[in-house]
Amino acid sequence: MIFLSPLLLSISLSLITLTISSSYGIKKIYLSNSRTILLAILTSIGTFISMYIGKLILYLLKPELGNIFGGILLSFIGIYFIVEYIRLEEKRSGYDTSYYFEGSLKYKNISENPRTIISDKSNHILIKECFNISIVLMLNTFFICFAASITGVSISLSVLFNFILTLVSVYLGYFNSNIYISKWFNRYSNLISGVILIIWGIVETFV
Repeated sequence: MIFLSPLLLSISLSLITLTISSSYGIKKIYLSNSRTILLAILTSIGTFISMYIGKLILYLLKPELGNIFGGILLSFIGIYFIVEYIRLEEKRSGYDTSYYFEGSLKYKNISENPRTIISDKSNHILIKECFNISIVLMLNTFFICFAASITGVSISLSVLFNFILTLVSVYLGYFNSNIYISKWFNRYSNLISGVILIIWGIVETFV
C-alpha cells in the first residue's frame, strides 16, 4: 500500500484535472508548456498543504482509528461524487435538480463553461487564469487529500505522483482530438472517481 495509496489518490485528483483540460481541449483553449508546469506545481503545493493539515489531525488519533476515520471519509466523498453524477444525468434529462446541493465553487462550472475563466476571450490561458484554475482544483480536492492523509498515505509520494499525473492529464485532455471520447469522459468522470474513492475507503477501513 506504500505506493498504491498515493497512486490512487493522484489518479482521483488527476481525473478532475483531466475533466477540465478535456473541456478546454474541445473548445480549442490551450495552456502553454510553462503554464502547464506552473499548474502542476501549484496543484502539488495544494496537495501538500491539504495533506499536511490531515497529518496534524492524525497525530491526535491512534493509527488504527486514523485508518478507519480517513477510510470512512474517503467513502463518503466517493458517494458525493456518485450523487453528483446522478444529479448531472437528471439535469441532462431535463429533470428539476434544485433539491440537490450545489456549491458555488465547483470545477464543473469551468468544465461546462470553459470560457468563463478566460478574461480576454482568447484561446490561450494567461498566468492569472492558470492561478484561478489551480485554486478551483485545490478547493475541490482538499477533502480528498485531507482524508487520504489521515489514513497515513505518504505525502511526499502523493505530491510526486500528483505532479506527474497532472502534467499527463493536461496533455491528454488537450491533445485528445476525439470529441466523443472527451464528452464521454466528462460525463462519467464523477462516477469513476466515486467508485475509486469508495473502494479505496473500504480497503483503508477494513484492511
